Amino acid sequence: MAEINGRLIVGRQRELQMFNTFLQRTHPEKRLLNLYGTGGIGKSFLLDEFRQLAAERNMHVISLDSRDIVHTPSSLCQHVVQLLERLDGKHVSVSTSDQPLSTIESIGILNRAATEHRLLLAIDTYEEMGELDHWLREQLIKELDPSISIVISGRYALQGAWKLSSTWRQCTVQMPLSDLSFSDVKTYLHNLSILDEHTIYWIWNQTKGHPLTLSLTAQTSSLRELIHLQEVEVLPLITKQWLKEVSQPALRRMVEAASVLKHFNQETLAHVLEEPVTAEQFQLLTELSFVRRVKRGWLLHDLVRTAFSQELSARSPEYYATLRRKCMMYYYHRTIRSIGKNDDISPEVSDFFHYFGDELILQFFNQDTASNYFEVMDEANFADAERYIQRRYEEAQEYRIPYVDSATNQAGEFVITREQNLFNLKHVHLRELAGLGAGTVRLLRKPQGEVVGLTAVIPINGSTIDYLLNKPLSSAYFRSLPQEQLDEFVLPSETPVGYYIQTIDVSNYNDMSLLADTGHFFITLLLTGGFVAGSPPPIPFSTEIHHRLGCEMSPVVHYDYDQVTPTHTFTTDTRGHKLQAYLRKMMLKLGMSEFIENEPDAEPPFVPLTDIQRKISDLLMQGMTNAEIAKQLFLSEITIKKHLTAIFQKLEVRNRTQAVQKLILSRKGAV
Repeated sequence: MAEINGRLIVGRQRELQMFNTFLQRTHPEKRLLNLYGTGGIGKSFLLDEFRQLAAERNMHVISLDSRDIVHTPSSLCQHVVQLLERLDGKHVSVSTSDQPLSTIESIGILNRAATEHRLLLAIDTYEEMGELDHWLREQLIKELDPSISIVISGRYALQGAWKLSSTWRQCTVQMPLSDLSFSDVKTYLHNLSILDEHTIYWIWNQTKGHPLTLSLTAQTSSLRELIHLQEVEVLPLITKQWLKEVSQPALRRMVEAASVLKHFNQETLAHVLEEPVTAEQFQLLTELSFVRRVKRGWLLHDLVRTAFSQELSARSPEYYATLRRKCMMYYYHRTIRSIGKNDDISPEVSDFFHYFGDELILQFFNQDTASNYFEVMDEANFADAERYIQRRYEEAQEYRIPYVDSATNQAGEFVITREQNLFNLKHVHLRELAGLGAGTVRLLRKPQGEVVGLTAVIPINGSTIDYLLNKPLSSAYFRSLPQEQLDEFVLPSETPVGYYIQTIDVSNYNDMSLLADTGHFFITLLLTGGFVAGSPPPIPFSTEIHHRLGCEMSPVVHYDYDQVTPTHTFTTDTRGHKLQAYLRKMMLKLGMSEFIENEPDAEPPFVPLTDIQRKISDLLMQGMTNAEIAKQLFLSEITIKKHLTAIFQKLEVRNRTQAVQKLILSRKGAV
């Protein structure tokens, strides 16, 4: 797909007409449009056109990309309200307290805005929403005013409960995108003054009408040379040729660096390249057809980024490794600087994760091979989870997972026997786990919908501690803890201290995309989950991964997998400032000591208490009870308890006495 002469779009007239009909809402129940198709098919470009068409109808368009937000209801709501404020040009998120807006308040703001303007909510890259999909479907969209039109764009059609529920099917317009026809390709090339029939047929045969590949091929000046080459995959060839044709070395270096970065801006490029990047140079980069603007900077299209990075790593492996190390250091220091300053540092941690792990971890968990998606288990897909477990027992087999040890350059393999292959599922009881909270069990699906993996991650809080104390796998570890640490875990269900990993299971250990997806899930949990514990099967593959990721091994053992083999529990604690110590340990394991040797030792970070939390802290230090504080501040005792829980978490303490002691010390500093 291409944009010619401003708004003339080739090959998408049917989709534009469908969108215009959708906006008219001649069928009021059709409030959701699902735009989907493979990478490079033109979803984001068409979504931009949809936004413009909606704006021409005087609609307020609230547009977000899943890559720009932390995947929690509160973060999404806050982001949406901020976007609405920019559209309205006024502050609408006035709250009666110092606490962030609740999801209910945010939805109320959107619904009130819908009475003044027609609203379109457009969500891009939906395949990366993960467990937030469940909340969006079961709460957000159901509670939004029916007049608000919604577009969900992603690589895959909405699955699971979206597809099984007749209600959702009736209110959804499906818009699959496919490659362009030969006639469309010919029209597009004619508009670019490519008229030679032989050239047109060659481009058609090579690109098959794939919009991104077509665009890059048509813009390559060496078409005559390429026509004589016999290449199976044209995109790597085109990107390689494109780099050769770039007349400005600075632009070529910026593209190479951008292909290593997750996303970029002028500052990050200058840091990684260790040379100034002028505004004019950066503008040239951002004007390239495969560069997109997102909330946190710019990024190359996924397919192009992969092609460029693979070409660079093959051509200049040492330079590529150097760029990755510079990126790692940049995001490491940015993450460290954010600890204690921001309530939510998930974006910084996510950036750092892109470069996380040694070569063995990167072999198994290479994000570029991740291509599947997670969904929360609920009643709509419960039977799918049962069938997955049944199929796993029927088809279990031995696996040999090859790897290369970079230290010795020797090849090896991890062996998982048929019996060990089923260890992950031995203590999985779906109904029991489902009762521990929404999102405890997730299914991993292929783009076609096949379930190929399952995870069970239990939040550690007052509602689940009895389960963890009395069930196989977890009981040995939790029963070994002192009472004061158990008391620390007994928090309200909405504020878990951390998570216990019951299982992370895949159907095929030789499918690298499954390892990449579950590895991404596991490492993200380690970095953002707080206190994370788990007792993986006692097999070399699992234990080696945990050791390589810096997990601490508890001396307590159990025999719950086969009644014979002693099995340890591994833990990682990244709550508050402990995240810095964990990241520092990982950097040392990765041989980055020279970059952090002058870094100061960990010190208690700045604790950003809100105004109301400061007032409560002042009264707490005066020795007041919850009831006295509530009376003094004209609040309920329940509200005071919630604020105290948040204060204890920020101070990393377990009780009032410890909080007062730390507040006295910290008042001399930065709290």
